[in-house]
Amino acid sequence: MPKLQPHHVWLIGIPLNLLLSIPAYYVVVFVGLAGVVIGGEFGWTTVDPTLVDDGVGIPIGMGVAALVLGTAIVVSLNAFAFRSGVNHRSYWPAVFALVVVPNLFLL
Repeated sequence: MPKLQPHHVWLIGIPLNLLLSIPAYYVVVFVGLAGVVIGGEFGWTTVDPTLVDDGVGIPIGMGVAALVLGTAIVVSLNAFAFRSGVNHRSYWPAVFALVVVPNLFLL
């Protein structure tokens, strides 16, 4: 299989990662929920008692699981960038920006 050129990686990666931002909304929500629960445990914010009635491990575990699964999916679908000559210092921050940042405006 021929090696992808860096401009091909960008042409494939931008639409792919914008499409990945749609299901990544749930990852951002679960990680944010876990962050609120952790902040509530440290006393930095108030937490709705019904959220933590069954324990704080459930929302925190869901946030960690969503983050690990979401990261694995994004990295595996962007694996074509590893073997190309693309500049990784600019590609991976762009991946993060394309996947996560659009969802921050939906919260």
